[in-house]
Amino acid sequence: MIRKANKDDIKAICFLSNEINAEHHDAMPNTFSAQGEIDRDADFWLAHMAREESDILLIERRDEIVGMAAVSIPTGPKPSFFIDKRICHLTTIFVASSARRQGFGKKLIRAVEEHAHENGASEVLLEVMQFNQSVINFYLSLGYGDFSTKLVKLLN
Repeated sequence: MIRKANKDDIKAICFLSNEINAEHHDAMPNTFSAQGEIDRDADFWLAHMAREESDILLIERRDEIVGMAAVSIPTGPKPSFFIDKRICHLTTIFVASSARRQGFGKKLIRAVEEHAHENGASEVLLEVMQFNQSVINFYLSLGYGDFSTKLVKLLN
């Protein structure tokens, strides 16, 4: 089952958030902080859910939350050089390691796309860290393609 999150889901959201954070910290310790207390990011996720333009979609398996997708469809002014269209930003998506390779990620992506369509967005935009090649391949298999390239230079 896929549903919108509410504030009562914050513990499960933080649990998932900590798992994805640990994976990102292991790969990019200069960018992602080490894992903290289980509820360290609760205020961040609660604020995300409180914004009218944002939602968190949850996927459950037998009453256990095993994945999440955080989305936002901004409505503010855009620069005139961009085509005026609504874009759904998929800011975070994650399936618990215990539930991977069982189709939950694909179901979450389809739910994000449906949510975007129902809310007037004509495309979904997401960012993937370069180290995460298996996830990049997953998105490519679902029809996503290159949009831009971000570069970084660490300064000492």
